[in-house]
Amino acid sequence: MTKYKLHIKILIVLISLLAIFIFRDSSLFFDQKCSRFLYKLNPPENPDTNIVIIHIDKTDIDNLGPWPLKRSYYALLIKDLTELNVKSIGIEIFLSDRLPSQSIYNDLLNNEIRRSGRVVVSSVVESYSNLPNSGTLILPQPKQSIAELSTGHLDYIENAGIFVPLSYHKNSISEDAFSLALAKKSYAKSISLPSDSLIKLNFFSSWKKFRNYTFLEFFNLFENHKSSLNSLKNKIVLVGLSDTQESASVIQTSFDNQLPGIGLHAFALDNILNKRYIRTDYELITSLILIVLLVLLVILNLNFRALIRYLSAFVLFFLISYLSLNIFYIQLDYSVFLIPWLLVGLFDLSLFLIKKNIEFTFFRSEAEKLKIKLKEKETRLSDLEKELELAGIGSLSSSSSGKLTEKISALKNEIENLKLQQEDQFLNTELQKEMTSSENFFGIIYKSIAMQSVVSLITKVAPTDATTLILGESGTGKELVARAIHQLNDRRKLNAFVAVNCAALSDTLLESELFGHVKGAFTNAIADKIGRFEAADKGTIFLDEIGETSENFQVKLLRILQTGEFEKVGSSKTIKTDVRVIAATNKNLEELVNEKKFREDLYYRLNVIKIELPPLRDRKEDINAIASFFLSSDGPDKFSLSKAASDQLNKYDWRGNVRELQSALKRAMIFAGSAHRDFIKLSDLPEEIISKDKSNLETMILESLREKKFSHSSINETAKELGSLSRAVVSENFRGIAFRTYCSFNFDLEKTILELSQSDDLKVQDKVRTKVKTFLCNIEDDVNKLKPSDFQSVKGKLNSKYKNLPQKYHSYLDQIIIHLLK
Repeated sequence: MTKYKLHIKILIVLISLLAIFIFRDSSLFFDQKCSRFLYKLNPPENPDTNIVIIHIDKTDIDNLGPWPLKRSYYALLIKDLTELNVKSIGIEIFLSDRLPSQSIYNDLLNNEIRRSGRVVVSSVVESYSNLPNSGTLILPQPKQSIAELSTGHLDYIENAGIFVPLSYHKNSISEDAFSLALAKKSYAKSISLPSDSLIKLNFFSSWKKFRNYTFLEFFNLFENHKSSLNSLKNKIVLVGLSDTQESASVIQTSFDNQLPGIGLHAFALDNILNKRYIRTDYELITSLILIVLLVLLVILNLNFRALIRYLSAFVLFFLISYLSLNIFYIQLDYSVFLIPWLLVGLFDLSLFLIKKNIEFTFFRSEAEKLKIKLKEKETRLSDLEKELELAGIGSLSSSSSGKLTEKISALKNEIENLKLQQEDQFLNTELQKEMTSSENFFGIIYKSIAMQSVVSLITKVAPTDATTLILGESGTGKELVARAIHQLNDRRKLNAFVAVNCAALSDTLLESELFGHVKGAFTNAIADKIGRFEAADKGTIFLDEIGETSENFQVKLLRILQTGEFEKVGSSKTIKTDVRVIAATNKNLEELVNEKKFREDLYYRLNVIKIELPPLRDRKEDINAIASFFLSSDGPDKFSLSKAASDQLNKYDWRGNVRELQSALKRAMIFAGSAHRDFIKLSDLPEEIISKDKSNLETMILESLREKKFSHSSINETAKELGSLSRAVVSENFRGIAFRTYCSFNFDLEKTILELSQSDDLKVQDKVRTKVKTFLCNIEDDVNKLKPSDFQSVKGKLNSKYKNLPQKYHSYLDQIIIHLLK
């Protein structure tokens, strides 16, 4: 399946896009839910202050009712508002001519409307079916008496949002929307009409954020505090019903659970006047943009880990959607991105879980096999040791006893190897903790005290312009330090960091590279060339491997450090540059000065500030943190280390320092990846790291045993500590060391014990005494059985005592046997 992964993803996207357009109503509903969510994230906007609402609530109806209220109240309201010189008045309540009880007030109302000349009255479309220009237009009663009266229909379409048809056209009858008619009445000449015949309303806050009064509140203020209403001058006033029990139309928005009709039309008016309605005419373009985003960040295998790819895609989509809706009032086709994004993500997650399940099953099976095998070997070892005990009390012959010893040694070796394999199956869970507890200083990963001191020195000297000399072995990170110094200095704002490897160029080429040359200065100098010092003016130049330069070059470099002046190759014109010089070398410059291979005056010029980088072997507490950093950053997949591999990395000396560690981990990741593993085992590491240097094995074994105070488990722990050694190898080497020491002290057991233990602790001495006595008694028992035979015949029958003992200790075993025969 992974072979056709990309093809399957593309197919998922195409099928999901087809389904979106087939089931359009469902996707529109989904888009509306997304819009409401995005609205809620944005703080409510303030509505147009020129719009004022006077609404009839339940208290008004209880005091002035029943509903519908007498039209004389509307007449009085129009009269008062006209007196306050409002710009226009919109009566959102439909004044039907089918109410005989209201007819006695019609003349009064019509007279006030005619006298005001600024009133817009609502009309309705009967039997409306969510399609523009359907149904029958019904005009209000005042329109029958006042032909010039402005009217506007109240209808809207509720379909994944609220849409208002700006005009109704049918059979030569035309009617603007109520909000549009009111806008035209208010700003007949200056209003800019929307190009859309259908606008989607933008409910950007609660309707109560509009300046609003209840019916009774307005009348009371007019009667008692008329001056407080003077601010209504030149305002657009909408009059309507807010009691949701009596209102014919109530909808839900992001800010109102129950938005009455008067609030809906107030928002429609605000949207038209301020062009705040939702733009849906960019749907095709935005759909294409979202599809491209989906392809770039989800389908293509970019150089990111999968989770980051999907999160990046979602965050970018979210930002585009949020800004489009809340700043530009453009609603995107959210389903075009989110549904394919979700389905492709589920597909990738399924593949990941299947892969992990297969790996888990495999490794669990391998671990169980190792466990069973280890148990079998340990049981067999126990049986052999019991047989050897029988040999010790004479139940078995000497030759049988020797064979048993050989089998036991071989079996112990196998068990140690199996334990190492078992340890290699488990991850080093401390590795991530090492990373989180470490510091990342401009790419320098550390937690050791030695590097803390280096970083502290860097932060002190970086802000200055002092020439700096960085000393350290190859691969310790000298260029990273130089770049950190540049980044912490104000010169980073003026010019770039320029690095030059002085060892990579011959003397002539180095001069041309650093100082530049003029046309014709030498063969192939076909044009003028700007040198690195000139290019780095006002910036920082890093001269790596400065110890490899010639004396001739050192003279010219000394002049730049003293005066900032130089000449291009082939030119006599002096150029001045202002540059900070950072030099680095893995050589001992003081020795080179003494050997007359490096100018003393240049050394002192460079050595204003000296930063010495410790080799990796001297800061091994940083190895796990550095390894975790490389495993997380070198490639698209994140790897971990097995405990055995991690231990081996910490034991190795790293002559090539951090650079060698990085190369070793890159190789290991390639091997682990090819085996479809996301963690590195011991076998993935280079051979030179796995195989331990055995040239000083004797000293290492003895020091390790002393460090562990010759405890019961010290042999096993030493074998693990020294890498690929078995317990048998460590044990036999210690036996040989004991024999040699015993012989060197003329067979004095107590002096031998003191020499081996190197401790005044009596408990440690007792443990050494027990081990040495076991070695000697094992030989003495067999020699006594063979007396009074001569040495050669005894040695021939004690081959098992020599078998696993390293050759260099055989002569000491000979001396002990001869001593026992005497």
